Amino acid sequence: MRSRSRFKNYFIEAVSLFYILLFVYAAMSKILEFENFQAQLGQSSIIGAYAGIVSYSIIIIELLVSVMLVIPSLKLKGLYISFILMSLFTVYIFIILNFTSNIPCSCGGILEKMTWKVHLVFNIISLMIAGLAILFFDANGRRATVRLGAIFVSAAAVLALLNISSQYLIHKENPFIRKFVHMSCNKESAAVLYNKNLYFAGSDKGTIYLADRLAPLYITAYDTALKIKKNFKIHLKDDKYPFRSVQVKIAPPYFFLLDGTVPIIYRGNISDWKAEILMKEGGYYFSNSAVIDSLHIAFRAQSEKSGENILGIFSFKNGLQSRLKGSLLEKQIDGFFDTDGMMNYSADSKIFIYLYYYRNEFIVTDDRLQLKFRGNTIDTNKRAKLKPVFIKEIGRRKLASPDYVVNRLSTVRRNQLFVNSTLPGRYEDKQMWKTTSIIDVYDLSTKSYISSIYIYNADDGRMRDLLVLDNNVYVIAGTELSRYKLQRNLKIKL
Repeated sequence: MRSRSRFKNYFIEAVSLFYILLFVYAAMSKILEFENFQAQLGQSSIIGAYAGIVSYSIIIIELLVSVMLVIPSLKLKGLYISFILMSLFTVYIFIILNFTSNIPCSCGGILEKMTWKVHLVFNIISLMIAGLAILFFDANGRRATVRLGAIFVSAAAVLALLNISSQYLIHKENPFIRKFVHMSCNKESAAVLYNKNLYFAGSDKGTIYLADRLAPLYITAYDTALKIKKNFKIHLKDDKYPFRSVQVKIAPPYFFLLDGTVPIIYRGNISDWKAEILMKEGGYYFSNSAVIDSLHIAFRAQSEKSGENILGIFSFKNGLQSRLKGSLLEKQIDGFFDTDGMMNYSADSKIFIYLYYYRNEFIVTDDRLQLKFRGNTIDTNKRAKLKPVFIKEIGRRKLASPDYVVNRLSTVRRNQLFVNSTLPGRYEDKQMWKTTSIIDVYDLSTKSYISSIYIYNADDGRMRDLLVLDNNVYVIAGTELSRYKLQRNLKIKL
């Protein structure tokens, strides 16, 4: 009887020492790599929204429990808290392995070298020895067994509630925490471009078209695998105009050559690349455009009265007609710089999207620019950070402050909006921002953020343009055209 009691005491002391060493080591590892630890917690789909408070709490609790396990009068309470912590860690890893698609890493030191399955086994064994030590310590074994069972069930319930709450906060309340789905976007192939002036002009189901800013009449086409390359030249019926800002936009079977500074619009068929004038001099000046269909083009111009940006739509159905939509763009500072942005049109969903450069807002309309809703990107910059000035001597507006770009590039795929953001979110790895560009993906049908993907820099530059076609993301970075394979479902499992 005495030997059994002695064994129990030795076992309790051994388990206490084990947890002291475990928690002190784990806490110190987290402190030494705190920024990395917090960033890893922030990528968790279960507790990402609470990464700040959780990261501090875990370290403090681990150190306090280590002290409690040294003091005889607090040892039992220390063992119970150890069991609570290990229950939470065990349930957390089980959920990560079985119910989520993004698998972060949130441990330090030697524990970080373990695979998640090995870590789960380690936690289960640690949990069992903590429970056994409590049963040896507590004279009322039945009461202790009930408590341990209740603790484990409560841990599962707490993590389930945290998961639901964290997902709601991230996708609806916008704490600016990005989610990265593991292996959701992988580089498949690449091609070398002949200069850095190329941009995406459009695509059809089997071909990607690139245009050249310095040689706008020359089109380069690739098949979707980037293996076959073809070159085309646009032939204009009349090219006497003083072009200054030409853009080519392809909406098969048509292509458009537009210059709002002339202003002029050509239209032709990609079967022969011959273009005729659709809108000639005497038309409307414009600064940006998006092709809706063969007879309708959305455009952005400046109001004659105020000089502020305004959206409108050209119709060529019965001659040239223009309709302005003065209420779509919302002025914050000057109505010109602060409303600058990008224009995209989804032919599949028949929606037009205007994304502001300098604030976290976009506008979604139908194909006739009737407002559907206003949405927000996940960053928190609601107001443009600009200081515009008007220089009377030259009659031009300029910025007297650095332009604080929020959204740099964008494209659409059906009802999904892809945005290249320039701003790091909370708990993100700073090193990744030096080597990659980030694309945030939004579901316009549910008005929610889905997840984000990394696009790695080329040897000679960062991403300059992007296009999404089916399940491929095409990127121009430096003098490289790359194809990334996109996972069909970008959503994080709950």
